[in-house]
Amino acid sequence: MNTSTFLKKEGSWQDADASSRCGNRRSDDEDRPASEERGRYSVQRDEDGSRRLANTLRNLHCEHDLCVPVGTGSFADIIRRGMKEKGYEPVIEEPSEDNGYCLSLVEADGERTFITVQGAECHFKKEWFDRIDMSRYENIYIAGYQVCGNSGKIIADWLQNVPDIDKKKIFFAPGPMITEIEPETMEKLMALSPVLHINEAEAGNYTGQEHVEDAVKDIFAKSQNTVFVTLGGDGTMFYDGDEIQKVASFKTEVVDTVGAGDSHIGAVIAGLSKGMEVKAAVRLANHVAAAVVGTSGPVMDYEEFQKISEEWENE
Repeated sequence: MNTSTFLKKEGSWQDADASSRCGNRRSDDEDRPASEERGRYSVQRDEDGSRRLANTLRNLHCEHDLCVPVGTGSFADIIRRGMKEKGYEPVIEEPSEDNGYCLSLVEADGERTFITVQGAECHFKKEWFDRIDMSRYENIYIAGYQVCGNSGKIIADWLQNVPDIDKKKIFFAPGPMITEIEPETMEKLMALSPVLHINEAEAGNYTGQEHVEDAVKDIFAKSQNTVFVTLGGDGTMFYDGDEIQKVASFKTEVVDTVGAGDSHIGAVIAGLSKGMEVKAAVRLANHVAAAVVGTSGPVMDYEEFQKISEEWENE
């Protein structure tokens, strides 16, 4: 299930995304049908993207709040228990419906197919945001699945009316939904100059550019803020309007690709919030993503993360 995140003042975060992917989407840009037989599938219940991001923020000691719409029903109970175990209190509670869920079908080569059932997290309401004191937050994270359809219109309109929004930093990870978000919603979001985080395929699909260097410049022209593009094993590219730079990835044995992108943007956010230079934050994010894909499951617990991070410090 998918949510977004706000970062409090003094480096602390809150998340206000949707708890389930609002549409059945493949995570890549290939045209093969989901039913096609390609080796053996493993099936798992997918963790919420922003909860994975929040897990990375917590592991990196970046204080934050997780603003997840929590409904009423069996799936909402699972979310509520999971949040309580991690020390989160529900910021938004919706009594009228249950939350949805998402299954990830993961192939042996890491390719994923998502099967989604929507719930309260895909039906954003303006009054939810009326309960949040945004003066407490300096940064906001938004994921693409939450800004589809009417929910996207509500979120974009709300953001435009947040007091002192020009003094806050918005991080936007549209994911594969970047080509599905309504043009009006995307225009409003881009007008807020968000920091964008996408992968190479998404950049090409959105801009129509064959070369990622051209795509990243096109995106910057719209957002007027730093653009991060993950390149898989080739590392990460970023562009801040001055020059395109690349940071190499770290070699690892890929075990499970679920959660790599969420963990990467989480580490970028944590690094920048702690005052790191952009290149250093990307290097940290590449380390985190390599650690996540090298373990089974989309979330790395704190003890395991600390053990691996000690190895980075000794490099």
